[in-house]
Amino acid sequence: MRKTFLTESLARLLRGAIGIACLAAACVSCETHSNSDRSESIAVYADPIEKKPVDAVYVGVQGGQAKIYAEANVDFVASWEDDADMPWAAVLDDTAVDPLTGCRIVTLDVQRRVETGCYYTRRTGMLILAATDGTLNYNRIVPVHQGSTARVSNDFSSMKYGKTDPRFTDDETPIDDWTTAQKDYGFSSTTIDGEEHAHCYGKNGYLKLGDDEGHGADLISPYTNTLRSDSMLMVSFRAVAYTDFYTGAKDDNKIKVEVLDGGVIADFADTGKTSIELEAAYYDPRSDEFPENMWEGSDLLVFVVGTQLNPITVNTRIRISCGSFTQTSPVNNRIFLDNFYIRRLEADEENYFTENNGSGKDIILGAPLEEGQE
Repeated sequence: MRKTFLTESLARLLRGAIGIACLAAACVSCETHSNSDRSESIAVYADPIEKKPVDAVYVGVQGGQAKIYAEANVDFVASWEDDADMPWAAVLDDTAVDPLTGCRIVTLDVQRRVETGCYYTRRTGMLILAATDGTLNYNRIVPVHQGSTARVSNDFSSMKYGKTDPRFTDDETPIDDWTTAQKDYGFSSTTIDGEEHAHCYGKNGYLKLGDDEGHGADLISPYTNTLRSDSMLMVSFRAVAYTDFYTGAKDDNKIKVEVLDGGVIADFADTGKTSIELEAAYYDPRSDEFPENMWEGSDLLVFVVGTQLNPITVNTRIRISCGSFTQTSPVNNRIFLDNFYIRRLEADEENYFTENNGSGKDIILGAPLEEGQE
């Protein structure tokens, strides 16, 4: 089907950078928000009963069908645009009517955020509701968001120390000896009294906390002033504990996640607790796919909220720790970390906290794919 001039212009803009302001500037007589001085009107709702006009809508990271509701005094047709090589959503139907409210229903077929793995960082496309009467030159453009805005993100792919296999310590490098560029990421680690350096090590594409002599270690996230206006955050990372190839002996897999200098763990908002204890998964060193599959089932989510007594601030940071910091432990507690993110959660988007049953193992994108999702 040949694209209209409007669609072609939008596609060019979206490939460069998706932005409501850019789209509004490029489209003459296009409505990009819920308020308009024109007599024509297309109001968009997330909930047809509440009928609260929205300027953007959110779809789930697991994909599937998403319904968007519209009330209009003009007939319209819906289309989809995004900047991906293969569009991540498509309009399935725009003709159905909700029998209770009379709203038109636009049904989108939405792709899962990623085919495999747990990646929540936001992507945005545009739902275009265009009046079918060409003389009106009237369109409603609605941003559609999937995922959340990242405040801190690092997959540690710049770490090129030693071997990918976690069992080998050759050339792993303590945080104090990282390159200037790697130190500029802003992560820090605590040096135990009497030790020469912190026992946080750069590996090949990931990090290690602790060592084989019973020393504990931590990783503290960078400062970022982008958190100052946030009220809820989602921290995500991968964590696996050491297993010996020859004996099968396993290190302690306990880890502690703390909120420093502003905010509390959402699971304990009523009591104001700022830390939570979690367990890392264990990799299987005898798997035929090891070490490529060492991170399977290792994704964790921790939710942080600001309260009246302890709001999130520009100084808020996240600390992940394991093992003892006061004495050498007889039990090793080596933990491998990867894919660290802090993401802002907005009130109107997907309720990850409830969907995941609170902080802990990621059961949203971390759950096994259902048949047909692969």
